[in-house]
Amino acid sequence: MKIIRNKYLPVKGFMCMNILGFLFVREEVVLDDEIINHEAIHTVQQYEILALSAIAALIASNIYASWWYLLIVVAMPIALYILAWLVALILPPYDSAYKDSPFEREAFANEHDPLYLAKRPWLAWVMYIFKKRK
Repeated sequence: MKIIRNKYLPVKGFMCMNILGFLFVREEVVLDDEIINHEAIHTVQQYEILALSAIAALIASNIYASWWYLLIVVAMPIALYILAWLVALILPPYDSAYKDSPFEREAFANEHDPLYLAKRPWLAWVMYIFKKRK
């Protein structure tokens, strides 16, 4: 994961923004081990979605004889994250959409475990779609 410190990304109110392993951090934020582990979990999640969308795009591009489907591959991790957030936004409780996405629930539940990524099953975030938040 590459850490990029700046004063513009993410917007005020957020500490970090992870896009495919590039961690944008506000200059004033102090990163501890839990934050780095939390963001490392997001990096793995995004790589998994990237791999799945690449496979789906390759299949679609071969079936429909068009390579335009490959353009969606890079946008898919961000699109799925936004979609999960929007779904959580329309379902009660309405005030916790950010923390109710399966990606955030997995990251928050396991950020304290430094060995989590070593034992994490593939696509573990899918299990958090149906888990109730405590």
